[in-house]
Amino acid sequence: MKLHKILTLLFVASSFLANAQQKQKIKKLPPEATTFLEANFKGVEIQEIHKEAEGTTFKYEVKLANGTEVEFNNRGRWKEIESRTLSLPTTMLQPSVGQYISKNYPNAKVTEIKKGVRFNFVKINDAIKLQFDSEGNFYRIYEEN
Repeated sequence: MKLHKILTLLFVASSFLANAQQKQKIKKLPPEATTFLEANFKGVEIQEIHKEAEGTTFKYEVKLANGTEVEFNNRGRWKEIESRTLSLPTTMLQPSVGQYISKNYPNAKVTEIKKGVRFNFVKINDAIKLQFDSEGNFYRIYEEN
């Protein structure tokens, strides 16, 4: 009898954990995420929106018609942007970031942007990752092989 209760409890707990890890397809984003997409990807259609558990909270993953993928936190603030086909705009960062890239890497293709608490990272040409502080000042370069 005791074993039966333990097995039932384990089954219920594992079912709960399995459901918590699943992606859920949704139709609407928080207002801040919608405003961000309209400002930085005007006229680009949203193909899919998924809501996914992330620890004790969740995140939104958005796929756009132009191949760009944008990740938002549970409040709708962007965290990461990635594109394998297009060069991403840097308009969501400080103007000095775009100016630095234009000056030092004039033919660069921006393929990924990650926003952190203290630093932002911009990947160009799928090989070089540039780090900027939260004020938009260049900090350092990482070269990936």
